[in-house]
Parts: sequence; structure tokens; C-alpha cells
Amino acid sequence: MKRRILIRAFLILGFLVVGPIAKQARAQQGAAYSQLARVAGEFDAKNFNSWQAVAFSGFAGTGSQTLTVFQGGGVALQDGTVFYPFNVNAPLLVDAGQTNGEVVTPTAISGCQTYSQTEPPPCQITATFANAHGRGAIIKSGTLGLQEAINLANSLGGGLVTMDRITVNQAPSVVGQTGGPTSLNALITSLVAYPTIAVADKRGAQVQYWSPLGGTTVLPAPATLTSSTAGFGVAGANFTGGAYTGSNTYIACIAYVDVMGQEGNCSATFTIATSGVATTDQIGFTAPAASPGAVGYTIYITLNGGAYVSAYKVPLVAQPTVSGAAPVSAGVCTLTAVETITPACAVANTTYGQSGAAAIVSALTLNTSPIEPLATQTSTTAIYVPNPGGRTTYTFAPGSHIGATGMVAQEQLFTIGAAAATVVPNVVGTINLAPGVMNVVGKTLEICGTMTTTASTATIVDVQFQWDAMGQNTAGKGVLIGDLTATPSAALATTGHATFCQDFTTTVASASATGGTILAGNGYGAVGGLTLLGAGALSNSMATVAGTGSLNLAVDARINVIYLHTTGTDGAGWTLQSLTAKLI
Repeated sequence: MKRRILIRAFLILGFLVVGPIAKQARAQQGAAYSQLARVAGEFDAKNFNSWQAVAFSGFAGTGSQTLTVFQGGGVALQDGTVFYPFNVNAPLLVDAGQTNGEVVTPTAISGCQTYSQTEPPPCQITATFANAHGRGAIIKSGTLGLQEAINLANSLGGGLVTMDRITVNQAPSVVGQTGGPTSLNALITSLVAYPTIAVADKRGAQVQYWSPLGGTTVLPAPATLTSSTAGFGVAGANFTGGAYTGSNTYIACIAYVDVMGQEGNCSATFTIATSGVATTDQIGFTAPAASPGAVGYTIYITLNGGAYVSAYKVPLVAQPTVSGAAPVSAGVCTLTAVETITPACAVANTTYGQSGAAAIVSALTLNTSPIEPLATQTSTTAIYVPNPGGRTTYTFAPGSHIGATGMVAQEQLFTIGAAAATVVPNVVGTINLAPGVMNVVGKTLEICGTMTTTASTATIVDVQFQWDAMGQNTAGKGVLIGDLTATPSAALATTGHATFCQDFTTTVASASATGGTILAGNGYGAVGGLTLLGAGALSNSMATVAGTGSLNLAVDARINVIYLHTTGTDGAGWTLQSLTAKLI
């Protein structure tokens, strides 16, 4: 009873102290802008900066400390929207307006996802503090409401988060504080990105869009599988419910997936231990260890007796039966919900509050599925090995347009490919696309890029594109949907570079694994050496009225960008310096 009286008295005191301040702020600002948290589908960040909470108990020390907020984790915005702002990825401004004010990022939260008007449970926030903070400390957003708006928008399926000049006026509350950003732009780039979110910067007359851009560090390969992390009987897999037999040999690997759905390299070769008994087994996989930037993992298993380079992807979602329907989980594992571009089993990630998930594979893989990504693996004319673009970090970066949901808008430097022999392909870069992103008639995707080499004497150069998806492939390679060819007027002299753009338009949509059609059109670019004297224009050699059919447009897919030369020699591989993908 005493505890209830104390809590209610504190809440009343907090209202008496904070209430007049909030009312005064609303009186001053209410006539200047809308107080709605969401307008026309856009989340207005400045209104997510209106919430505040009060510390019920503080501390006299510094370092790792815990603040308690006795009002539940729920807070109310000016329009009455109640949401839960406390998150390990959302910095907080503690003791706002005081000399000991500072911006901290929670390392742990507890009891902050409930809300009650009677006796809410304590919300505890642990962080590393530079200053001491006592009872009554005012707690506000440490990102001017931006991260809170992003988190709520993502939980509702995504959207556009906006900021304007009023956000600039609010900036001094976090800029310059201990642990705070040094500028508003620095604040934006420090935000935690999601594939479903873009930021519209309306500080000026022209809107500046900020979309997630990957860093230059690629995702590492997961640790090599072992008999305790993959195999018959692992992670609850049984010996009667699958199609794998202990008397056969299978090789498996797994690849990390980043927050934008881009895969990394597959783990090193591992042969599933066999029992020698012809039982019908399942193969189980424990969740791999957490890794910077990884939110999921994909699984690849060979056919019986197959080579590591021909490990085929395990389908984690089922093929839809209706065109336009989202694929549903195939029941292999708990899929990550952080990204939905590439279906992937969940990996532990504290930034996004996610736990890892084990996987159990019952069905044999098929040779019509994509093969494992390996940046340093040399391709052959029969096997086109993907060069993955997964990254360890993504930050919001300014651009002139919003990246299309379902794909990464821009990729930076890819891993250099192997020196390709004449007429042997080299996959210089691979991008992953979300299920159904091109499964609409008339939808057009533009792929552009730049690649270079330090040693080539090629005289005929091709830049090709494959659509790589479940159920449609020839063993080891996707379906060729684009081919740009150039014949330089003189052979390349050691150094070579190529720039290219190719449009792809869907002409037939389908829910089946081989029912879609894509037409390549408006392809252009150039190949040259050190000077323009040896330059040759890239021309589209696949511009047909019918387009390329037998494609699976309903599930997740890859586009492999391929370098090929048919005359001359290459003494070094080509590097895809940048790649952009946008709907036009």
C-alpha cells in the first residue's frame, strides 16, 4: 500500500513539474506545426521528440548504472499516440537542460514494454554514464525523435520518417552533449538502419532523402561447421522424418545475411558425418554465433556425393500459389523479421533485439536451386559462383531518391574476382532481391555499375546478367537475362575499365517457378583502357520482343553481374567498384 502511495505521489509530482513545461511548449509550438505523429503515412520525427519520462531512482556514481522509471515503458505523444521508446538501439538524453546532461545508449532494458495507468511495473534502463543522475532526472530522446520514429515505423511495416527546420531548432538539445553527436548530419548517419525505412530531410527547399548504404567491409564467412553444429540428430533433428540417408555423403555450409538482405560468403567445406545406416534422416543446424552486421543465415547442402562448389540453397519459404502473394515460411527455422529481402534463419543480434534460431532440414536440395556464394571461388562455364555483397555496417546516406523497398539501392566495392580465362565467366558482383519485387507486369529495374582491372588485353568484352532463383536454374547457374557486348577499337593495354547500365522490364508475371518473363532493353555502356583510343561501346545483344522466360519472379532472387572476355588474356581479376539498383 505504501509503495502504491509513493508511486502515485511521484507520478503526480512528475506531472506537476513536467506538465506545465509540456503545456507551455505545446502552446508555443502548437500553432506552428501539426502535432500528429503520423501524417499521410509519414512519421514526423519532431513529434516523437515531444515525449519525456522521469527517473524514479538515480545513482551517485558513473560507469555502468541503472535508472528506474516508474511509469512503465509507454509514453504519450502530443496527439495521444502511446508507444515504447526505450530500446537498446535508441540513445537517450538524460537530465535534459542540466549541466550534467548527457546522451547515452542503453545496453539493457527491462520492464519497458508495458503500460498501465494504475501501478505500472518499473522500467529499468542500464547504460554507461559519464555523469551521476538523481531522482527526478528528465529523460528524453537522444536522437530528436528520429530513432523512435524509425523503430515504430519499422514495427508497422516500414515507411518514411521526416524531419524539417523545427528539428534543426531542437538539435542543440543533443548536439554537443556528453556522448551526443557533433552535428545533425552526424546524428542521422548514427541512426540504426532498417531496409523498410528512409529519412526525408526537409530542412531546405529541396527534399534530401537518406537511405541505408553499406560500408566497405564485407560480411565474414561463418565458422566452419562441425559435427556438433550440423549433422544428423543435431538441434533436435530426428532419424525418421527426413530424406537424407546415413549411408550417403553430403557437404553443407551456411552464409550470413545482413540487415539489407545481402548474403556473405559461405562457410568452409564440411562433410556431414555419416552413420552408414540407410535411415531417412533430417539434418540439423545450430544457430551460428553472432557476427557484426549479421541478422540471419542461409543454408546450402550438396546432392549425394556432390562437390562443395555445388552446394544448393535450402528453400526457407514455400513457392506461392497466387501471383503477388508473399511466400510463407517452409518451417525449416524461425526466420528473421529484421529483414525480409532474403528469407534467412535468425541470428542473435543485440542491436535489433533478436535471438538465434536453429534449423532442421528434411527435404533434399535440388540442382535447380541457387548455389552457395563464394567471392574467391573461380567460376567455370558450367558453374557461375556468386560474388556476395553482404556488409557488416549500414548507415543512412544522402541521395536524390529513395531506395526501392526489397533491394539495396547502392553497393560499394565488391571483392576482386579471380583472373578469368578466355571464354570463362567471372561473377564480379551479386545482389539479392526480395520475393516478388519484379513480379508485376511493366515493372522496370535499372542496374548500373563500374568495374576495373589492372591487367587485361581483351578485345571482346561482355557484361552479362543472370536471374538466379529457386526452381528455374540449370545446375550451377542462373538464367541469362541480359548481355552487353563491346569490341574496343584496340586491345586493352593492361588497365581496363567498364561502365554499364541495363534496364529489365517484366512482361509476364507468375506465381510458378518458371512462369515469369523479363525483357532486357535500353542497355548501354563502354569498355576502354588508359585512353579513349581503345574504347568500345557496349551494345545490347539480347533486345528481343519476347524477352527471357522460365523465370521465378515470385520468391527471393539474385542478379549476378558477370564479366566475360572471348579474346585476349587477363592477368588479374576485375573489381566491381560500385553497383546501383533502382526501379524506374
